[in-house]
Amino acid sequence: MVISCLPICLVEAQQLPHYSQYLQNNFLINPAIAGIESYADAKMSYRQQWVGLDDAPRTLYLTAHLPIGNPDFEVAPASPRFSYGRRREPVLPDAHGGAGISLIRDQTGPWTRFSLSASGAYHYPLNDYWQLSAGIAAGVTQHTLDFDRIRLANPQDPVVSAGKVNTFRPDLHAGLWIYSSEFFAGFSVQQLLGTKLKFRSSSYDWQGQLVPHFFLTAGYRLPITDEWDFTPSVLLKKATNAPMSWDLNLKFSYLNQLWFGMAYRQRDAFLGWVGTRVAQKFTVSYTYEYVLSSLQSRTQGSHEITLGLTLGSSDHYSSPRSFW
Repeated sequence: MVISCLPICLVEAQQLPHYSQYLQNNFLINPAIAGIESYADAKMSYRQQWVGLDDAPRTLYLTAHLPIGNPDFEVAPASPRFSYGRRREPVLPDAHGGAGISLIRDQTGPWTRFSLSASGAYHYPLNDYWQLSAGIAAGVTQHTLDFDRIRLANPQDPVVSAGKVNTFRPDLHAGLWIYSSEFFAGFSVQQLLGTKLKFRSSSYDWQGQLVPHFFLTAGYRLPITDEWDFTPSVLLKKATNAPMSWDLNLKFSYLNQLWFGMAYRQRDAFLGWVGTRVAQKFTVSYTYEYVLSSLQSRTQGSHEITLGLTLGSSDHYSSPRSFW
């Protein structure tokens, strides 16, 4: 994000936080994911971008979603007596709904964005192998500018005494997702409303513009052996008035209990990640990003860690993911 403070405050380029582990939590970028599996899924994550760089972005989020009307969904205790396995050809559920919530706090220097949204989705079977889902998320976002953290060339400028100013704006996101047990593709739009930001402080009227962000993704799970899968995928990202960028991801997973992989973010970073299931109900994942941009000499890279909790039937704990 670039902020230039004049009598009008302009906000340009990427306005939403980057994520490294969206492959394990596509709900972050597409509300149509809500309720896709036969279990409840909650995740909490912390991301420190560009370690060593002053005022670099820091992101904390909590998401949770569950199916509604899926007869396979029930919360059962995990049993200590079972062996890990996987259903190679899972039976897709009948039409059903999904619901979820997300809380995201993202801070870059003097700018803080805190959002709360609720999501709803509907999953409809096209045939025995394919489903289509559509989802929408609505909420509110608080935008805060802390002028006490802005260093000005003229310390006598009246702006320095402004302190924190806040504004609240409605949020609306929408998405589509088509999928089978091996393939997925999705399209979503965040900040669909594209509202204006207005901050009032002393004699200044600070303004900015929120713009829509578009996401297009696709991937395919290829079985290597009875235990191992390989899933290549791509994500295209486009913000209004900003160039398109893309991520290429290569993911390996073992019985859905251990996963690791690597990714390339166009002209920005190489990523490596690893994750595992712990005590059946819990997961933990870690990502490191090696910066390739002009910031390389000023940062030790970026880190992201995610903790997850899943609740479902007893079968879920031995075969926790039907999809990718």
